[in-house]
Amino acid sequence: MDVTVRQVGELTVLRLAGKILGGPESDVLRVELDRLLARGPARILVDLGGVPWMNSAGLGILLSAYSRARDQGGQVAFCGVGERVRGILRTTKLLTVLDLFADEEAGIHGFAHSGSRGEGGAG
Repeated sequence: MDVTVRQVGELTVLRLAGKILGGPESDVLRVELDRLLARGPARILVDLGGVPWMNSAGLGILLSAYSRARDQGGQVAFCGVGERVRGILRTTKLLTVLDLFADEEAGIHGFAHSGSRGEGGAG
């Protein structure tokens, strides 16, 4: 798993590449999310365009970050969700909970102009 981090104003964009399976290969993602959330309320856009698959443990990593950010008054949203990952979110009913954007540009625009209300329902 590769994680690329960049700042766009107050928004941190994490671009992920590879499967998120929750094992040692996902440690880099866990560490990066922990680092960002340890600083206090964070605004994070996670680009899943390079993620072909995730299992329940991988989903748990992302949901934990989402929950921690919200508890701190921050936000985590997702973009670039491929069909296989979207199927997992649909099956788990998370499509109606998470903030989802079509791509990184839409996510950055969404954070800049309206919080993080993407196609999901939570924002």
